Amino acid sequence: MDINIELKGTKIIISWADAKADYYKIFFKKDDVFYEASRIYDDTSVRFSLVPYGENECFVQAVKDGKIIDQSSKRKFKFEAIDVQYRFEDDKNIKLFYSKYEGADAYRLYRNEDEIGFNGFKNSDTESINAELRTETEFKVKPFKKEEGGRNFLTSSPVVKINENRFESVSIYKSYNYNNFLSWGFTGDADGFLVYTQNLDKPIFETTDKLRHYLPLYDYKGTSKFYVQAFVNTPDGRLIIAESKKVSLSIRKYKKPLVSLIIPAYNAQDYIIRSIDCALASDFVDLEIIIVNDGSTDDTQKIIDWYDKNYPNVISITKENGGVADARNKGIEAAKGEYIAFMDNDDLIRPDMISKLYASITKNNCDVAISPLYRITGGGHSLHCNLPFMEDIPIDIDKYLEIMYTPGYYNCAIWNKLYKASMVKEHPLGILKYEDVSWTPCILSYAEKFCFLKTPFYEWDRKTRPQTFGDVLAKMPENELFENRKQAMLFFLKQGNSQKLEYLKTIACRRLARYAKNSENEAYQDLINRIEAGKY
Repeated sequence: MDINIELKGTKIIISWADAKADYYKIFFKKDDVFYEASRIYDDTSVRFSLVPYGENECFVQAVKDGKIIDQSSKRKFKFEAIDVQYRFEDDKNIKLFYSKYEGADAYRLYRNEDEIGFNGFKNSDTESINAELRTETEFKVKPFKKEEGGRNFLTSSPVVKINENRFESVSIYKSYNYNNFLSWGFTGDADGFLVYTQNLDKPIFETTDKLRHYLPLYDYKGTSKFYVQAFVNTPDGRLIIAESKKVSLSIRKYKKPLVSLIIPAYNAQDYIIRSIDCALASDFVDLEIIIVNDGSTDDTQKIIDWYDKNYPNVISITKENGGVADARNKGIEAAKGEYIAFMDNDDLIRPDMISKLYASITKNNCDVAISPLYRITGGGHSLHCNLPFMEDIPIDIDKYLEIMYTPGYYNCAIWNKLYKASMVKEHPLGILKYEDVSWTPCILSYAEKFCFLKTPFYEWDRKTRPQTFGDVLAKMPENELFENRKQAMLFFLKQGNSQKLEYLKTIACRRLARYAKNSENEAYQDLINRIEAGKY
């Protein structure tokens, strides 16, 4: 069993091959004795903070059915960085934790005072120190030895900015069939979360998914209170870096529809509850959630009806099966909000997605607000749609059209955006197989300005469902596949803004060229030639 050690900044990442174990134990050496530092379930890597400065040693054990089935060799490494973690004790005080430096007599804490720079103001002879928060938010720590005449500093940590490690939101709402769900929004760099009830010392749930923000709650009374802790892994165990307030079941607030979130649904009984719950957890009060049942034959409508009955901001629409584009168009017709967003029935959104995009689009008076998204697979979360633009300022839409479908910016997602409703209602989706590929360039061509936020809010889940419609498309006969892709390109060339035609032609050719790389069908190049010549 091989392990790999990556020294990344002030952290250490240990990874290993999957031994099909129930869990893995990670051991570090301390005072010539190996001790267990962490147990990892459902993963083959772990990150550690606050690793002692200098030489160390570690290994990994694989455990199945209570027995050790494999063990790595012992790996030595030398770490030459001081890591700093912090936790808010209250609004005015923090506690800082830092890596141990063997041989240091004490540690000195510095803060950045603008006029004089970093100024040392407090010492500690342990690996933690309390400090009062004033206007300064930048700190660093220096271990030192005491010598005649002063201090001999051994090294310094990087500068640490005290601006995160907070739960921005935590809430409990009713879920389908009178269960509940817990949602939280955390800013910071955690390794995972622990969920507690108010009266239990042990967590009822723990996860090493640092992007997790949703948990179904079963068999708990409506009066039960819950709270969430964020932790980082250290060689001495988990360190709690933040704790949420305690919450119990609350009533979803709703005044008027400023934003309409449209969710098309088809035979989604196995996963749509999670998606609706995540939408209801939004911290944006004036959110209208329109769920369009596209002729489902399972219990999808039964689930939608429950939410429609129990939440005033949930609107149910039923129709005969006509495809996702037709379902979205029905939602667009019914939308009362000034802005429109889209979500698929197996995906998730983070609690602050709508509020952050709404704040940016209204502040900057734009037609579209955009953010990156996460794609979820068996390998975890990967970042998509991370555009090279300044954050939260109005930008001419031509800047986006110039890079659309260039290497690194292939994804043309419909859901990581908030659109001005009047623009969307004037230019609905085409009833095509590649509805997102065809519509997104089209609608963007009618925008004048967009704004971009660098935080990923949308989670495109390719893990929950064994097969998506995209997989079905990919298995089509080659000629049929080409025809569907051709119709998608022709849609935005003919229906898009004529003033942006040259941009749209370039976008279509880029996309077709990418398709052509994975196909022997010469029709792709022929279509590219015709588009470039304006003969489509």
